[in-house]
Amino acid sequence: MNDSIITREFNYVDVLVTIIGVIVFLCGFSIAFALGFFNVTIEAIESSKLPLQGPGNLIESETGTEQENDDNWIQINHDLYGTRSSNQTTITKDNVSKLRVKWVLYNEFEIQEPPIIVGRRGYVQDYVGNIVAFDTLTGNLLWNTRPGNGPTMGLIFDKGIIFASTASDSEIVAINATDGKMIWKSGVLGNPLLGYSIDSAPIVWKDFVIAGSGGSGLPPGLGFVKGNITALNRTDGKIIWNINTTTGTWVAPGKTPPNGGATAWSGGSLDPQSGILYLPLGSASPNFNASTRLSPNLYSNHVIAVNVTNGKIVWATPFIAHDTILNVSVPDTHDWDTSWGTTISQITTDNNQLRKLVIGHDKMGNVIAMDASSGREIWWKELGKRYNVSSIPMPNGSGTIWAYGVYNYHAVDSNTAYIPATNRGLNFFTDGISGHKVAPPHTIEQGLRNGTIFALDLATGNIKWQFDIEFPPRVSPIVTDSILFCGYIPFTDKTKSGVILALDKESGSKLWEYNTKAPIGPVGPSIGNGMLFVPTGKVQGMPNEVKHGGSIIAFGLP
Repeated sequence: MNDSIITREFNYVDVLVTIIGVIVFLCGFSIAFALGFFNVTIEAIESSKLPLQGPGNLIESETGTEQENDDNWIQINHDLYGTRSSNQTTITKDNVSKLRVKWVLYNEFEIQEPPIIVGRRGYVQDYVGNIVAFDTLTGNLLWNTRPGNGPTMGLIFDKGIIFASTASDSEIVAINATDGKMIWKSGVLGNPLLGYSIDSAPIVWKDFVIAGSGGSGLPPGLGFVKGNITALNRTDGKIIWNINTTTGTWVAPGKTPPNGGATAWSGGSLDPQSGILYLPLGSASPNFNASTRLSPNLYSNHVIAVNVTNGKIVWATPFIAHDTILNVSVPDTHDWDTSWGTTISQITTDNNQLRKLVIGHDKMGNVIAMDASSGREIWWKELGKRYNVSSIPMPNGSGTIWAYGVYNYHAVDSNTAYIPATNRGLNFFTDGISGHKVAPPHTIEQGLRNGTIFALDLATGNIKWQFDIEFPPRVSPIVTDSILFCGYIPFTDKTKSGVILALDKESGSKLWEYNTKAPIGPVGPSIGNGMLFVPTGKVQGMPNEVKHGGSIIAFGLP
C-alpha cells in the first residue's frame, strides 16, 4: 500500500482525534501483536450502527448461488459449482474505475486465499493455518483461532459453520462461525510424517464433507503419499467412505523409490442434481523419472467423477497420461499436474438441447471441456505456444521446454470460461531417480516468464479475446456483473509486487488497475457486501514497526 493512502487518512481528522487515535493505536497495537495480528483501518465507519449478518441470521444454502447469496462469497470458488462468478450488482462496469482502498488488514503471515464473505462478517485462513474473522466494513478483528498448521487454500461457510483443512496436520475441522470455537475435529486422514497433507478447502454438501489428499511427490517430498479422497459426516467428522486415487501394478508394494502421487490437492466441484464430484488429480511420483512406473499411471493427471454417496468412480478422463494418436501409455515426466479445480456449466447445443459440461486444465496448458455424465471430450484447447514438451529429462537436461500452463483456478459465467495461463521455460535434469533445475538463465523465478488471460467460448473452446501480460498472471480471476477481476505479479531483482486488474468481460479491454505493492494471493480475490477483497503477501514500504507477512486489501466505492 503506498504511503499517500495512509497519509490521507490523517489529513481528514483534527488534532484532538489524532491524539485519541494515537492512544488507541498504541493499546491496539500491543493487543494485536499479542494475537499475532495487526490491522489498520483506512476509512472510519460507524460499525456499531450496522448489525452483523452471520451465524445468528443463517443463510440456508445448497449451492451458494441462491438469490440470498448474491452479495456473499461462501466458498473458496464462490459456489458448489466452482464458478468464481458473483451476482452482486454494487460494483459495475460503469463505476469500477472509482474503486478506492477502504481499509487494509495486516496479518503476521501471508494470505493466499479469498476471504469468505457473509454480510458484515468475513473469514480467512492464512498461510500457517490461523483462521481470522473480521468485520467486512471496517476490517476490525472479531476472533481468531489456529486449528492446524498450514499452508491451506481456503474455507467453506455452511449454515453457521466454518469448515477448514489443517494441511500438514491432515485433519478437517468444523468451527462455530460466531465465536471461533471448535465443534469437531476429524481423525488424522493420512500420515503427516510421510508427507500427507490436506491442502485445499473441503467440499460440503448435505451430510457430506469431502477432503482430498495432498502431499508432495519426489522431489521435493519423500514420494510415499498415494492420493485418496475421504467423505466425512458433517455432524461429527466421522469417516463415511475413503477411496484411493491410485491403482495398478505401478503402485504395487516394493517399488524403490516408492511410487505414488495422483493427489486431489486442489479441490473441485460438485453437482447437487446428480450428487457427482468432479476432482482433478495431480501427477505421478517420482515426478521427473518414470523408470519405476512404466505401466499406466492411473489415475494421475486425470479428472475423475465420483459418486458422493458411495465413493465410486463414475468416469476418469486423462489429460497427459495417454497418447490418443499412438494409443500407448505415456507416463508424465514433467509434473504437468492436472490441477486447480474444475467448474460445472450448462450450455445449449445446436439442436437447442441443454448439456452439462465440466472444465479442467493442467500445467502444460491443456483445457478440456468434458460431458458431465460420461467424461467424453466436448472440446480440447491448447493454450499458447509450446516447445519441446515431449523431451525426456536426462542427467544432462531435457533441453529448453516451454509451455503455457494453468497454475490458478478459472472462472465461468453463462457463456465464457476465463483462464489465466503462464508462459514458463524449464530445463529438466534427472538426479538419480528424479530432480530438476531451472534454465535458461534469462527466465525469472522458476522459469516463469509472462502470460495471457484467455476468454474461451464455453460451447466451442474458441478464443473470444485474450489479454497479454508481460508478467505471470498468477491470480485466480473472478467474474461479476460485466467485469472480470484478475491480476499479475510484477518481478524485479529485489521485490515482488502485485497488480489487480478489472477487464471488460465481453471485450477484454482494461477498465481499472491498482498496484497493491504486494504479491496477490494465487487463489485470488473475492467480492461481497459491496466490496472487493484482495489477499496478499507482504506489503512493501511499510514502517519497520509494522511486522507483517500478508494483508487483505478491501476496495469499495466512495
